[in-house]
Order: sequence, then C-alpha cells, then structure tokens
Amino acid sequence: MWKSASDEERRAQAGIGTLILFVAMVLVAVVAAGVLVNTAGVLQSQAEVTGQESTAQIANTLSVYTAVGTINEDGNIEEVDMTVSLGPGSNSIDLGDIIIDYLGPSEHAHIKSEHVAVDGSEGTILEDSSDRGTITLDLEEKVQPLEPGDDAVITIYTHDGAQISQELTVPTSLNGEEGETIRL
Repeated sequence: MWKSASDEERRAQAGIGTLILFVAMVLVAVVAAGVLVNTAGVLQSQAEVTGQESTAQIANTLSVYTAVGTINEDGNIEEVDMTVSLGPGSNSIDLGDIIIDYLGPSEHAHIKSEHVAVDGSEGTILEDSSDRGTITLDLEEKVQPLEPGDDAVITIYTHDGAQISQELTVPTSLNGEEGETIRL
C-alpha cells in the first residue's frame, strides 16, 4: 500500500525546503535594503535643504554703517536714516522685503520702511558688496519720537531670516535746529 521514502528522497525534500527558505530570506533582505537606501536618500535631501537654509540665515546679512536722526521742531528725533550694505559673503538682498522691529524706551512696534533707496536709485536690491542702501524710518507715524537721552533698538530681519540689530542712542542734549541730522 504505502511505500516509505528512501533516504535519498528525504534529502531532496529537505534540500528543496532549505532552498525555499534561503530564497525567502534573500527577498526579505533585498526589501529591507531598499527601504534603508530610500530612507537614507530622503534624510540626505532633508539635511541638504536644512544646511542651505541655515547658511542663508547666517550668511545673508546686512551691515549697518551709519544711523542718523533728523531733529523735529520739538527737539526730538522723528526720522532715522540707516545706511546699510551686504554683509561679507552675502547674496543679494531686497530691502523691500525686510521686516523692521522697533523697541523704544516705552514701546515696541513693527515699522515699515517708508523710503528705501540703493545708491540713490529707486531700486531696492543690494547686489554687490559695494552697493549701499538707505532705510528711512518715520518714527512719528507709528511710535513716539525719540527724546534726548533715549535709547532704542532696531532689529532688521531679512527675507532669509537673518537678523541684524542696531542700537540707537540719542545724545542727552540736542543742540541742532529743526531738519538737522545727528549721528545716533
């Protein structure tokens, strides 16, 4: 009736089972390797983007050369003109896209730059390290004018997220007449 298998037939069945297990393990290893390679590629892309954004925040800055205030009829500073240029190694910066944060003696505000000029032209983009731009802030429009002895901090944020702070210190006595400028 039933015939028992010989040793040679049993070895062949064990060999086929082992081969099936080996092929299954190789397939699992290939899938795992594919997932690891894909994950490594995604992480590398994210790291490159993060590095570029970080570099832009650090490198794309402005340098403030001068800050002068215009004296109004009350003997206070009503307008501030800041001369700026690109920081070392900086890419071009559009002064029309900057955000200005003002922290005065008694108030805090975001001030829009009224007049922005680059090298006397109407353009707002600093492209070269030799370009100079003037940012004019009208303090009376948003905040109290600066009085003699006042201190304020102007922080400029570029489109890339870099920030530049400039402290303004008004002398304790303003001896100038209306319309004259004084270095802050």
